Amino acid sequence: MPFLALIGLPLIPPWTELRPFVVELWLIAAIIAVLLTPFFVRKPNVATGLVALTGLFLALVSLIVVGADATGANARFGGMLVSDHFAVLWKALLLVFASGIILMWFSTTADTMHEGDGPEFFTLFLGACLGMSLMSSTSNLLMLVMAVELTSLPSYVLAGFRKTDRIGSEASLKYVLFGAATSSIMIYGISMLYGIYGSLQVDQLAASVLATFQANPTPGAYIPLVLALAGIIIGVGFKISAVPLHFWCPDVFQGASIDVSAFLSVASKGAGLTLLLRVLMSLAHGLNYQGEALVATAAVVGVIGAVTATVGNSAALWQENIKRMLAYSSIAHAGYMLCALSMLVRAPGANAPGGPENAAHAILLYLAVYMFMNLGAFTVAGLVARAPGGGENVADFADLGRRNPVLAAAMAIFMLSLVGLPPFAGFFAKLNVMIVLGNASGWWWVLVAVIGVNTVVSLYYYVRVLRAMYLSSGREGARETATVPLDAHPLGSALAVACALMLLVMFFFFEPLSGLARRYARLSLDRPTAPAAVAPNSAAAPGVAPAGGGRVTIAAPGE
Repeated sequence: MPFLALIGLPLIPPWTELRPFVVELWLIAAIIAVLLTPFFVRKPNVATGLVALTGLFLALVSLIVVGADATGANARFGGMLVSDHFAVLWKALLLVFASGIILMWFSTTADTMHEGDGPEFFTLFLGACLGMSLMSSTSNLLMLVMAVELTSLPSYVLAGFRKTDRIGSEASLKYVLFGAATSSIMIYGISMLYGIYGSLQVDQLAASVLATFQANPTPGAYIPLVLALAGIIIGVGFKISAVPLHFWCPDVFQGASIDVSAFLSVASKGAGLTLLLRVLMSLAHGLNYQGEALVATAAVVGVIGAVTATVGNSAALWQENIKRMLAYSSIAHAGYMLCALSMLVRAPGANAPGGPENAAHAILLYLAVYMFMNLGAFTVAGLVARAPGGGENVADFADLGRRNPVLAAAMAIFMLSLVGLPPFAGFFAKLNVMIVLGNASGWWWVLVAVIGVNTVVSLYYYVRVLRAMYLSSGREGARETATVPLDAHPLGSALAVACALMLLVMFFFFEPLSGLARRYARLSLDRPTAPAAVAPNSAAAPGVAPAGGGRVTIAAPGE
């Protein structure tokens, strides 16, 4: 009798289960290839960078060819992972952004990295990408913890990868301590849910919570759920840099290399937002968008978003270091997206998509624009810093309009787009969030006003960079070399120009982009009626129940 038949469990899942997760499979293959590369080349840094870039490209191609059509049955691996259109679009954005980060590394950091450190760096980088990909594909609380830790642990090391830099080591230690504290609180909240309701599946938890509330509608019945949700929000809020869990962010951004700072500014926050959106929206769906605990959670998320945006913009006003300024800027933009997430109590109506789709649409669209703004801004900052006599302060951008007109024009586009001014895509991305919140009416108009006021405040510190580039000279506080032409790395210049052009193109073709985000803003909020199709002879895992939950299969876009 065959060995697999004896144990009753196939060692390799069927292709129908693996197909929606081709991105994760390619990332694992790329990690293995990166680890093997030093055995075949004498100087592995550049080689491992190319291997990692190739792995990301193959993952993106496979996602386009295979993954987008593999979302018919949403729950996979006994409900541990979810495949839907929302996860597909986030993974596509993540792969494009991560590829841009590697191109940025070639133009800003590769020359300064000690030969032989490349395999370690790209193994950690791809490992973090793997965790961020999984964060968008789970509504199982155990898988949630694993995905968050798979993202966090490599990020801690990446933040302090400049081993001889004391500031980077100190920032990495702060990152670890904050992460350990928030992770422990998150796990404690999850353990409370599991201990009370006996399940780690969010849809099953919601059903149990609803039954408990119906049997005991007193306010005391909500206390365990509120405490558990607070723990989850704290754990994921750390990844988003939500106030008051943001203190690590500016120090880490300043101490880390410019490419790692850019990576964490978008990918870490985007992954945290997608994870929090899926968990909270699944819970709201299971509770029929009702209940005092759910209303309180929505209000808390909205308040955290408003405070995060305000604190981020207020602190950025005083920053002289460009990386710290962009760090506080990223905190503010995370606050804008958290405001959209507060619509979790808006149930879908007969003729309206409702909270889940509107929030997912607003966040995905904002992330698609934001990644080009931040990737370009950090690339220009890195090119200025690596120039002879350059640095990381705003004063080091003095007279950049004459020293390198192309980089100055690109940086101007990034700054104006981050403010949210036309004719750049950042205008429509922020406007869309405000429209979505305004359409929800009620107290969400307060969040619209908060975003509007913060936009005006942010104009000051973004324009400071423009003033330095076009109105300041070397005699006005910048270095003596400020009037010397800046010869930037060709690859970095091309990347910055490409990001700037994308912001212009997305402004004039925003409707197709918004339509794409709308088609893919479909979350699987509970598990389908039947599990994914499995090969006739494949065996089920002993003790694992088939996926259930009564959800109708979501059609692919265009069907």
